[in-house]
Amino acid sequence: MENLFEKLGLSQDVLKAIKNMGFVKPSPIQEKAIPEVLGGHDIIGQAQTGTGKTLAFGSAILSKINESHDLPQALIISPTRELAMQINEEIKRIGKYKELTYVCVYGGSEIEKQIKIIKKGVDVVIGTPGRIMDLMRRKVLKLQAVDYVVLDEADEMLKMGFVEDVETILEKTNSHRQTVLFSATMPQGIKKIAKKYMKEDYQHIAIKQKTQTATTVKQYYYEVKEKDRFETLCRLIDVSQVQTGIIFCRTKRSVDEVVELMQKANYSVEAMHGDLNQNHRMNTLRKLKTGAIQFLVATDVAARGIDVENVSHVINYGLPQEVEAYVHRIGRTGRANKKGIAYTIISPRDHSFLKQIEKETHSTIEKGVIPTLTEIKMNKVNRILSQAEDEIFQGHHKKFKSIVNEIDETMLPDFTAALIQLVYHQQTGYAYTKETITTPRKKKKGASEGFVRLFVTAGTMDKVKKGDIIDFFVEKANVNREDIQGIDIKRKFTFVNIRENQIEKVLRNCQKEKIHNRRIEIEVANQK
Repeated sequence: MENLFEKLGLSQDVLKAIKNMGFVKPSPIQEKAIPEVLGGHDIIGQAQTGTGKTLAFGSAILSKINESHDLPQALIISPTRELAMQINEEIKRIGKYKELTYVCVYGGSEIEKQIKIIKKGVDVVIGTPGRIMDLMRRKVLKLQAVDYVVLDEADEMLKMGFVEDVETILEKTNSHRQTVLFSATMPQGIKKIAKKYMKEDYQHIAIKQKTQTATTVKQYYYEVKEKDRFETLCRLIDVSQVQTGIIFCRTKRSVDEVVELMQKANYSVEAMHGDLNQNHRMNTLRKLKTGAIQFLVATDVAARGIDVENVSHVINYGLPQEVEAYVHRIGRTGRANKKGIAYTIISPRDHSFLKQIEKETHSTIEKGVIPTLTEIKMNKVNRILSQAEDEIFQGHHKKFKSIVNEIDETMLPDFTAALIQLVYHQQTGYAYTKETITTPRKKKKGASEGFVRLFVTAGTMDKVKKGDIIDFFVEKANVNREDIQGIDIKRKFTFVNIRENQIEKVLRNCQKEKIHNRRIEIEVANQK
């Protein structure tokens, strides 16, 4: 297969490294940004996390740096330690065949070791604003020879209060430098930095995605009473085949509370938030990557830069405050075209924000049914039996057959059941006491003021989902998504609330049209 990176003008040693990394086709941000950076332009690259931004700026800058110097030639600034370390690893891979030196600097690690490396001479510095400032104050890190500056996740740096540090750093660099700024969003603060510190002819490259959330991620929400939130989390974990899971909480306190409860229930879990020291965070990340722990409970900020393969599940223990944060969260799973699952646990008051997420991300978050105790038991037992079969096929059981042969044949069923019982309790942490969790009572059904309730002759037996209903009315009747609410899908039919002033248009354009190859009929529902 032809390597399309070769058409972008990158150096041969960088192209060789990219080929070794297994990339043959540039992502949209790489395809647009690389030629601009190679051409010497300042750029703002606006793209979501996971779109290949590091390779975009790293490959272009390393192609332009041809020989090693005593002073740094490139400076890459990141908002968090974890992201800085991730960038450092990728930059080293991209520059594998370049005779350049690199250093990653961040707080919470030994500054003396970093000073020693810098004094020997480095070409590329990757770091967080705080540690870069510290090294500048100590007159160790000298930036006057820096020709390339990258601000990665610039919007996060603004949110975290680093704008003054970033401005101070930029003022100490070469005034003729090339500045590359990457950001998922474009707040006013980014525009101010661009106007003040970038060349007037800077290029703004925006990669707009039709769907912000990954198409490989299946999304579900579970509505519960507040007192049942943690038990719901446990039920979802115990019924799912989680390889590696990240659980998101809004606050550090909530992270600590969830981790404590999960550890008491014997789940393999650790915390990740800003109050934990760097060594602890590094060790936790290593455990997650190697499979030494199964779950990580984290805040949004602490999870920035976490790049762990094979995250099968992301669980939102509570919704974040911003839609962008939701997109970043579930983007931790479903990577490299693998299937991922995202669960979100909500209370009734979260419904409006959930709809906002669906609207802005152009995705459907399906309502899930909280697993029953019977479902958990059957799932666990079937898994235990499957594991036992694997042991038999691999012959690992043979050394214990002599012990089994000594057991009275009439007692074998009881012994087998007892062993399953022991393993089941080892694999089920939470002490469940009830078969089901009751969902919060819903308000009396019917259309709210200004809306009319319609009866539609298609339901779950026709494999109709909420998103299908919305798309049908939007496309056929040309109504807005805001004109549709309260979709209640039954087996053979569906109730939909439509804004009153759109009813005539809906009945005229949608009557006897098809949803999933089923020709439907629509009528105003009985409001009793």
